[in-house]
Amino acid sequence: MAGEIVLDEENEKIVPEVDQGPLRNLEEKVSFLLKKYHELKKERDELAIALDAGREKMIRLEKKMELLSQDREKVKTRIDQLLHHLKSIDI
Repeated sequence: MAGEIVLDEENEKIVPEVDQGPLRNLEEKVSFLLKKYHELKKERDELAIALDAGREKMIRLEKKMELLSQDREKVKTRIDQLLHHLKSIDI
């Protein structure tokens, strides 16, 4: 393609060692940033998995809490019925 710069070992030899210092620094910084990017991406993925697991646990606990609440209401109703029966007995 016209205007495209192709970097290869032959082109790097053309640039004097003095001029490669800034390029080498830039290359190191880009490498460092890419490494950090991949680390952060991995951490984000791990946090997303943990978040999903936490959401699933929360849903299970909410369902369990609902069942316990229903059981409590059944027990309450049963106790009220028993008390009503006891009140109807003449002592």
